[in-house]
Amino acid sequence: MIELIYRLYIRKLEKEVRGKKVPAHIMVITSFREINEGFNGVRSFIRWCDSFDVREITFAINGNASFEDLKKLAYRIPCRACIVTENTTLEKSGEGRVRVFLNALSGRRELVQIAKELAEDVLKGKVMPDAIDEREIEKRLRVKSEPDLILRANFELDDFLIWQSIYSEHMFYDVDWKNLRYIDFLRILREYQKRERRYGR
Repeated sequence: MIELIYRLYIRKLEKEVRGKKVPAHIMVITSFREINEGFNGVRSFIRWCDSFDVREITFAINGNASFEDLKKLAYRIPCRACIVTENTTLEKSGEGRVRVFLNALSGRRELVQIAKELAEDVLKGKVMPDAIDEREIEKRLRVKSEPDLILRANFELDDFLIWQSIYSEHMFYDVDWKNLRYIDFLRILREYQKRERRYGR
């Protein structure tokens, strides 16, 4: 009886969530160890995102994961996956509609790199100083799209995608990849849908 009620509740919640707008891009602040040890949950999360038309997922990797570690992880992910580190961007093909970013590049470092690139291009005459605007910066970002929703475990400030995430919704949710359930995923989307995004207004 309890199992039947649970299934009916899941079905009701799923219908409710599907009837409203879902985030196109979700960023989860996590660590390589958490993802690696709870990979089955990560794979389920990606599959659920695909089924709800979430197009991009960024796993913002805290800590000191090596490029080789991230590369091995990327090839375990069935869909398209892009590794972003300070020195490298590498993308592999995959199935499905979702694109996953494994991002280990701090937002401040990314903006410093862009500033250096712009300075070099100005010196070479490729860019006029007066032509430098937001669009000139944005086309050089490694991850182009803005996260609609950021899942984070605590109130500590992280600087992943700082340019892209200025208008993102932040949800304090400690994702336990080992025990993540479909109902948890649905509740995350429902909570996002309850919020009124103001986009800086």
